[in-house]
Amino acid sequence: MELLSQLIDSTPFEILLVEDSPDDVRLVEWTLSELPDPRDRSATDYYASRSDPMFSIEGLSTAGRLSDAVDHVSTEPTDVVLLDLDLPDSRGLDTLSEFIETTPPVPVVVLTGRDESELGVAAIQAGAQDYLYKGSLTNALLFRTIRYAVERHAIQHCLRDATERLRLTNRIARQQLQNDISVIIGQADQLSSSERPTDRSIASILDAAYDIEEVVDITAEFTETTVSEELSDVTPTIRTLVSTAVDRVEQRTGASIEMTRDADTTEIRCPPTLRIVLTQLLRDAVDRSVPSGTASIDIQPAESGLCVVITNTGSALPPDHAAFLSGPPENDEPPLRGRVGLQLVPMILSRVGYSVTVRDNEPSGSEIRLHLGGDRVGSV
Repeated sequence: MELLSQLIDSTPFEILLVEDSPDDVRLVEWTLSELPDPRDRSATDYYASRSDPMFSIEGLSTAGRLSDAVDHVSTEPTDVVLLDLDLPDSRGLDTLSEFIETTPPVPVVVLTGRDESELGVAAIQAGAQDYLYKGSLTNALLFRTIRYAVERHAIQHCLRDATERLRLTNRIARQQLQNDISVIIGQADQLSSSERPTDRSIASILDAAYDIEEVVDITAEFTETTVSEELSDVTPTIRTLVSTAVDRVEQRTGASIEMTRDADTTEIRCPPTLRIVLTQLLRDAVDRSVPSGTASIDIQPAESGLCVVITNTGSALPPDHAAFLSGPPENDEPPLRGRVGLQLVPMILSRVGYSVTVRDNEPSGSEIRLHLGGDRVGSV
């Protein structure tokens, strides 16, 4: 819980109150107008110390109808929603269900005039973070509930993200490992019945073994970030991600990679998993530059955001690889033959809204352009 407290320390919250009763709107506004007394034991979870609140309120917006609330959350930054279940255009738990189904993920605290514990349990089961009875509302209780709602929502987001990572890597790794193990078994069978092993058989076994090693490495890298690390880490800049990718590829391959950066773009922050994308694209470019080509990476400004350009001289990216990287991945699309790390690239990019274009490089090789939004910050 300490890491989560650090996450929201001094963070100003944008709160949306969805309530059609003017009296109840004034009640909540009054409740939020003063900070809890730090001497009140019920307020201890709100304060980091006697005088330092764990968060502040940036703004309190109101909506009197469910439709207005959906429009607000879909277009305006919102950190937490205080939702009355009985509105002019929706009533009961259907209000909560429709709100959750039609808005981006946001923590919801249900506020109701009905003091029914069964309704509170049902609301939480339907997706609310908490449930408060208006008749027992105090500023200490409301502030603490808001804080916990944001923390629980962050935990749930990270758990869903970790589950999705495991699902993606499991799908890729399972088929790749099955293919490589089949190669090893088949070639080993031939060797066991042959008086003189052939170089081709030995090479096939070694290639399959290297593929297995890569699958294990990529799977570990893709899933190594824990929930607590994601919550405590500051979102990295593109400069940090590119530098880390270059260092990793140079260490693994012994290659020397040319890196250039535009000073005006390197401080833009990006999702941490972009490091995996950069590492795999750069590693593939280095491999295609062997034996006498070169590889480079460049951060350039673009019309909307920036662009990371990875180029190599030597072999060009095969057409099927280029099409796979550039197009949206299909759920039933078979894994791409070749470097397993490339299979993760379109999956990661499609989730964070980035894209790749591939074209021929002069005089040889390929140019891969990774298009990033200028203000997009996220987690995969």
